[in-house]
Amino acid sequence: MSDILELTKIIKELCADYSLLLETPSEGNFKIFTDHASGITLFLKIQGPTDFSFYFLQRTYDIVYHGDRSDVHVIISLMFSSFLRSMDSGISSSQFDIAHPIVDDEIWGRYIMPIQGSVLLGISSWEKIKEAVFKIIPLLAVWREVFWKFAGCPCEECLKKDNINNYREYEVPNEILATINMVFKKHSNFNSGNRQRPNWSYYYDINNEVTIIKSEMLCFYLESILKFTNRKYETIEGINGVLILDGELTNFIKKKHVKEIEKVLANLMKSKMKHKFSVIPLENMVIAVKNPYIIALGRLCGIEEYKIEREHLRNRHNKESQLLFPVSLFEWNEIVCPDEFEALVKSLLEREPNVKFVRKPAPINQGDKGRDLLIEWYILDSQSISKTTPPSSLVRIVGQCKASNKTIGKNKVLDIRDTVETHNASGYFLAVSAQISGPLTEKLEDLKSKGIWTHWWNRDDIEKRLSKNQDLIPYFPKVLKAKNKVKFVDKG
Repeated sequence: MSDILELTKIIKELCADYSLLLETPSEGNFKIFTDHASGITLFLKIQGPTDFSFYFLQRTYDIVYHGDRSDVHVIISLMFSSFLRSMDSGISSSQFDIAHPIVDDEIWGRYIMPIQGSVLLGISSWEKIKEAVFKIIPLLAVWREVFWKFAGCPCEECLKKDNINNYREYEVPNEILATINMVFKKHSNFNSGNRQRPNWSYYYDINNEVTIIKSEMLCFYLESILKFTNRKYETIEGINGVLILDGELTNFIKKKHVKEIEKVLANLMKSKMKHKFSVIPLENMVIAVKNPYIIALGRLCGIEEYKIEREHLRNRHNKESQLLFPVSLFEWNEIVCPDEFEALVKSLLEREPNVKFVRKPAPINQGDKGRDLLIEWYILDSQSISKTTPPSSLVRIVGQCKASNKTIGKNKVLDIRDTVETHNASGYFLAVSAQISGPLTEKLEDLKSKGIWTHWWNRDDIEKRLSKNQDLIPYFPKVLKAKNKVKFVDKG
């Protein structure tokens, strides 16, 4: 049996198992229909192990829904696309309206075109195609089952039983109309209305690509999917908006689009306060959920926009790295000698412009009562300012040095306040050969608020000073060395 024949057999069996309608396949083209209530059709094209593609069409006929079915095409395509985006197989898609051939403000159907997703990548063999088919076809059936559990059965028997008329009506909640007029200015090219099953009211501003849906049922459906799949987006603040990373999927939402959503919600809720909302990003649409409203803005926020913003961020990152985190000119020893590190810090302090003198009171770790250095330092002091005196004063500082290639935590720096008071000092200085932890930073900042002057150097601060005092480098071989040849400056 050839590969395409074997695959055709697999697809037929899957469709039979999941009660999906498979139209007669021809030459690797497959058309798989869900049902007349859902209206989703999957088109598969398989021409070879490296020639595989698929897309979806949302299109219903005058069988389950009667009258203008634009609302069904718009809303169900949003519900299906959100489901695809939220599942583990994550598919981020673009949606495209198919305009009615005669009526301007009606939507004949909507294409759902997958752009990103693991199921689209790395397909280079028949086995990989089979894996993709086993993911995609069941998704249709799972979505159909989940959606109608929330929406309620729309079959004729259930409608009669529940005394529901499934004809479309055209009344729209006043707050939706007021919001469209206030935020977007009403256009003649729009579609609106409501239904009992599925239960929703909606307005689609075709010109501005804005859809507002009022439906507790649909909000519950989307929130339940997000909670069940537990998608945890990693977000990074960009220059023009937020970059979203979700496994292999990447999206970008501009700040101005978030502000649009916030403005729409403020008008719908009749409140000026900012409302929290869940977000589902697609390629050319961002969907916001805040019960009982769903807002879908047709805005570009897919992988291409992500790449553009990432380049803006790269430029900023490079500049920040150059200024804030320059490439190290030095190579630090794996084990830094504590004695030499202390001597290096002392030598650098002696060259600080505001340091009067530095004294080492006793050998390291030998009864120095927690102090490695005693320093007299001119510091800024706004209390001492006068017409004739600049805002500075000479204070006594206790200094400590911590040699380690690991981050120094607050458990390594104890009893600071007692040490300062014991030696009749007014401040505390810490030098570390690596970095200090966040909790230790907070501890030092807290001492400032209690009137104890604090200052610290980490590795970056020491390297910055060494780059200006390169003549010191050869004297501390047990601490570090220069990566490249440097020109030593004779300090006399």
